[in-house]
Amino acid sequence: MNEVKELTASSPPVNTKPLRSSGIDIVKIFAAIMVVTVHFYLNTAFYAVIPITDSNFIPPIMLLWTAYTCVPLFMITTGYLMKNKTLTKGYYKGIVKIVVFYLAVSTICLIYKIKHGAELTPWEILRGYLRFSHCDYAWYVEQYFVMFLCIPFLNLAFSGLKSKKQHIALLVTVIVLFSVAPSFYLGFDPADQIKPLPEFPTRVYPVAYYYLGCYIRQYPPKKDLSTKLAAFGIFAAALAFLTYSLYTQSKNNENQYFRSYHFFEYYSYPVFAAAGGIFVLLHDIRFRSKILVKVLSIISQTSLLTYLMSRIFDMKYYDPFNYKYEFPDFLLRFRHIYEIVPKVYFLSLMWSLVILAVYSGIAKIINHFLKPKET
Repeated sequence: MNEVKELTASSPPVNTKPLRSSGIDIVKIFAAIMVVTVHFYLNTAFYAVIPITDSNFIPPIMLLWTAYTCVPLFMITTGYLMKNKTLTKGYYKGIVKIVVFYLAVSTICLIYKIKHGAELTPWEILRGYLRFSHCDYAWYVEQYFVMFLCIPFLNLAFSGLKSKKQHIALLVTVIVLFSVAPSFYLGFDPADQIKPLPEFPTRVYPVAYYYLGCYIRQYPPKKDLSTKLAAFGIFAAALAFLTYSLYTQSKNNENQYFRSYHFFEYYSYPVFAAAGGIFVLLHDIRFRSKILVKVLSIISQTSLLTYLMSRIFDMKYYDPFNYKYEFPDFLLRFRHIYEIVPKVYFLSLMWSLVILAVYSGIAKIINHFLKPKET
């Protein structure tokens, strides 16, 4: 018996620490893929001069609306991850990485445009950096800067509430004001629709998504089948509504061109519902493989970079793709979506990994020299 006790006492402790949850990484990766997907429609003229003539357009429309949750998913994730950030000097250092990534990709885009014929004065180059226009997808960075400066104060308001009922009241208020009010109308004819809620203001919608992320972090949904089915049901219902709305409005539009009167905005309430459903479905996924968890963690760190870098490869590859599958047969282009969306995503990802590695290496060197020397 003593030998057993000695063996037990001398045995190495078992590491019972659970592996890092990969759910948020999966949400960020999914959102980055959806960014590349939604830009497929932008770069193939779907919004401009493609007549939506029959039910064959329903699958492309369904994928469009699924992909359209990309930016909302990034915003919900921001609230989930930054809910506990406070007003400190250290907090503001967190923006450095975003600034470096933005400047790096903007410079790459600028070089690409100059190599392909753009003629810019020094003033126009400076203006492009300050107006977020060298990389055409960088508007999200401008929006993130604003949110970043507001987050400590948004968190003070959220943490200052004392009960779940008060948090629900806050969440309902921001959703109604910043998502439902701008996009809810009675009637379908734009000429005589009724707008029952005041539209004010439309550009503050990131706050609603942010607080949804905060709420989910504060009150995690149950990890059971009924919760997942409910989340999927919300997503499916929103997707069906959005698809039906866009299809019927476009069919009734002059020349049957793309038309979505009130919902083709990130703040619209059906898009809000669809993004919320996807987030609840994915955010708490866990894996047992340490290697898989690590790989997902690294890829998720490049999500913003991949978003921005995709502009380069969109400019490079969509012209030959559209020439190969000539206008106006959008359905032919859609059937070959597999040729371009994965290519753009993986090339953007590879370059993003390179930029991330360079940034991490330089950051380590700088931190080494800035670290106080021991005496």
